[in-house]
Amino acid sequence: MDINPKQGASAPVKRFPRLDNGELVKTSFWISQVFMIMATVAGVYLAAQEGLSQAITFDSLTNQQNNYYLRHALYDELNDNVTIVNDYADFVSANTPYDIKSHHPVLASFVWENMRYSPNTLETPSQILSETRRFYMKVTGIVSKIEARTYGAKYGAGLLKALTLEVSDKTLPALKANYTVLSDELKRNDISVD
Repeated sequence: MDINPKQGASAPVKRFPRLDNGELVKTSFWISQVFMIMATVAGVYLAAQEGLSQAITFDSLTNQQNNYYLRHALYDELNDNVTIVNDYADFVSANTPYDIKSHHPVLASFVWENMRYSPNTLETPSQILSETRRFYMKVTGIVSKIEARTYGAKYGAGLLKALTLEVSDKTLPALKANYTVLSDELKRNDISVD
């Protein structure tokens, strides 16, 4: 087998194109690269800022929504308890039952007791929390004294009526105004809570 040297030479030889490094030494290339890096850094920074801003807004609105539901539930429970205490006071005042302990008012306390586990509880204005706490405490004390016959039924009923009147005139309107402000703010951000 003879190999013809001309046949081997006639096959095209693949060569890589010669690189032109002339662009690397030009100032315009380096300036464009610096601007590209600066644009990338600025874009990442602005995107991070916008993301952080959106996260803060979302967290704030979620917190307001949780506070709205908590305060509205407290309002409903407190309002129900005012009705229960008024009914009890009317009953013991009118009837003066001998077995007064069997008519002990059963107050709803689910929301009030569970507020201790909510991180939003202490965001409720302290005046409202204090007035609510005092209401529960005073009702318990007055009812205990009526049942122990330390207070007469009519006298104790009068104290209970005065207490519920104060809560109805002061605490409940303040609580309703407070959660209404939260509701309005949420509605402005297209969040329906009613």
